[in-house]
Amino acid sequence: MTASPSARHFLFLVTSSRRAGNSEQLARRAADNLSTTDTQTWINLADYPLPAFADLRHATSENWTPTIEGHARTLLEATLAATDLVIVAPVYWYSLPAAAKLYLDHWSAWLRAPGYDFKARMADKTLWAVSTYSDTDPRFAAPLKETLRLSAEYMHMRWGGHLLGSGNRPGDVLDDAAALVTAETFFTATR
Repeated sequence: MTASPSARHFLFLVTSSRRAGNSEQLARRAADNLSTTDTQTWINLADYPLPAFADLRHATSENWTPTIEGHARTLLEATLAATDLVIVAPVYWYSLPAAAKLYLDHWSAWLRAPGYDFKARMADKTLWAVSTYSDTDPRFAAPLKETLRLSAEYMHMRWGGHLLGSGNRPGDVLDDAAALVTAETFFTATR
């Protein structure tokens, strides 16, 4: 008899400036196929705006100890509570939307925040990406994917993969049959 896999907690971070955009629709299709024992938390970063990030590591001769409060603390705690982190991000100018990049910038502070042990706790997690592109060539999504894959590598996280669909106008991704088929097993396929 084999042991059943333990339940996972997926944190979906929606980073688009458009509500219910193509990337979110594709992510929700993929999430519909998660096990009933898995839990899901959906956070739209537009609802939790982060302040501009200021890197103060070298501003003084003393060690920088950041204070984590407000939305940053909410997002930090949600990130640490998850087993699987899903960045839901359309391709903007060949990379991540500003909200996604700002969220990742705040990881620099979280790495130094006392009491969280951020890097060690992130190492047990899997980072995923779900995105859409509106160009004719999916290679233009490579910088977004590599940003997230390399971030996972730096944090010693597992890289779950990148689900990529095609869609420009709202709802277009629902016409991308190949992406919808891939979404059915995206979070369960062996990587």
